[in-house]
Amino acid sequence: MSPARTDPVTRIVVVGFGMAAGRLLDDLLVRLPRGRAGSPTAVTVVGAEPYGPYNRVLLTEVLAGRADVAALGTGDPERYADRGIDVRPGRAVTAIDRDRSLVRLDDGTAVPYDRLVLATGAAPVIPPLVETTERGDRPLRHLPAGVHAFRTVDDCREIVAGAAAAREAVVLGGGLLGLETARGLARRGLAVTVLHSGAHVLGRHLDAEAAQVLALGLRRLGLTVRQATSAVRVVTAAGRLAGLVLGDGTRLPADLLVLACGVRPRTELAAAAGIAVGRGVLVDDAVTTSDPRVLAVGDCAEHASGGGGLVATAWEQARVAADLLAGTDRGARYRGRPDVVRLKAAGVEVAAAGETHADPWSTEHRVTRLVDPAGGRYLEVVIADGVVVGAVAVGDARAAAELTLLVDRASPAPPDPAVLLLPADRREATTADQPALIPDRATVCRCNGVTKGAVVRAWDEGARTVDEVSRRTRAGTGCGSCADAVSGLLGWLGTAEPDLAPPALPGAAVPVTTVPGVGPAAVTPPPGDSPGPGAPEGSPGPGAPELSPTPGGQR
Repeated sequence: MSPARTDPVTRIVVVGFGMAAGRLLDDLLVRLPRGRAGSPTAVTVVGAEPYGPYNRVLLTEVLAGRADVAALGTGDPERYADRGIDVRPGRAVTAIDRDRSLVRLDDGTAVPYDRLVLATGAAPVIPPLVETTERGDRPLRHLPAGVHAFRTVDDCREIVAGAAAAREAVVLGGGLLGLETARGLARRGLAVTVLHSGAHVLGRHLDAEAAQVLALGLRRLGLTVRQATSAVRVVTAAGRLAGLVLGDGTRLPADLLVLACGVRPRTELAAAAGIAVGRGVLVDDAVTTSDPRVLAVGDCAEHASGGGGLVATAWEQARVAADLLAGTDRGARYRGRPDVVRLKAAGVEVAAAGETHADPWSTEHRVTRLVDPAGGRYLEVVIADGVVVGAVAVGDARAAAELTLLVDRASPAPPDPAVLLLPADRREATTADQPALIPDRATVCRCNGVTKGAVVRAWDEGARTVDEVSRRTRAGTGCGSCADAVSGLLGWLGTAEPDLAPPALPGAAVPVTTVPGVGPAAVTPPPGDSPGPGAPEGSPGPGAPELSPTPGGQR
């Protein structure tokens, strides 16, 4: 890759207006100096959707009826415009002209740049059993009534509306999105079948035994799970979905089909402009492409470490880009981090981090497992060179929180790794059981790099609920899986000031001496004092504006 330019610039154009772009704008507003000759740096953001950035990760929570669309906003277009950013929603970039240093829009206008940031995200994969065409940044899908992709807030609204009149739903794909979608539809009263063409669900993250325990748990919740099963054709009647023909020739009736077959990074603009692409837009540690004036962040970017498609990755890359564009940290680099995925579905708890397919008979790894199909549990921890490098937890929220953090921090392993699989009341006391001993630099919210110390400071400043802590620190605004840990810390803080103790999360107990997701003792705090991606710890995060279309045009 070409060396990254780190001098302050005057014209920054961001292509895409999703979660990565929104975080980049927030970070730029904190960091940007005055431009050359004392004039403000000009920032333009162009996004094909008519909305500001919103949390796609929680769309399945909306489908399940556990969240509201209006609360998903992660950035406020009006706030950006008030701060001088030229916000252009509902506009697609059709070409990048590198010779003239400008991007061309679908309304015929062109926007010049000194530095360009690609945050074009990813598009849903539409399998060949349905017809689709694309033009520029906007897919034109000719899908029969009752067949839906699931990527945008509009997709979510259409699925919710379709579910109200449907009885039998099929979800095509047994990955994270597919399983969360299936559980959400089941909560709306539909009979749901999951079709997965791979040997077992969550095949990228779980081995066969762990997936078998998960599939058993899903069936206990009323879902039909069919693995190693392909669909070859959609059957319609009067233009509406009536069912699917499977690979063995049988027909499966359905009046609602959700396609959850994965995504592909949007590389079309970069490739057409001669910028190097692989599966995604290729970037180095400075999130810089083969053109030193062009950066790429988020789902569209491909870094040597992998890890694409995760919100924590996108936000950390956005932080690096903001530091380099503003010149506030010329040494800022994205080094990658272990993949940590969580399945967010009512009644199902799954987490997988780092190395999850290690051979237990290998001399390179020590693999310790607890397998309890009757209890719906599967726990695994993987050790290499005395360090926790992988973990899987199915059916155990406590273990999911603790084990993933051990992997994230590359924590030293105890002499007997089996103790990490035991509940707190069955092992010797650790830091997880004594919150006062947890280092202030221990991470609570991985997506935003929020530490225990930041939560304590928010408490000292008057925050008493998870929502109040979230507004002050951004904790919980990513995947949302840290809510129990934040609630637990608030419960512990409340023991010192019982009159100010926080309320429990709905349907969840607040631990007093145990804080899920913050321990255990072997945790090594992350190096350095950086709070990680996003605003400085304790600073207010962006608001959550209602997701209504933002007027287009220059602002």
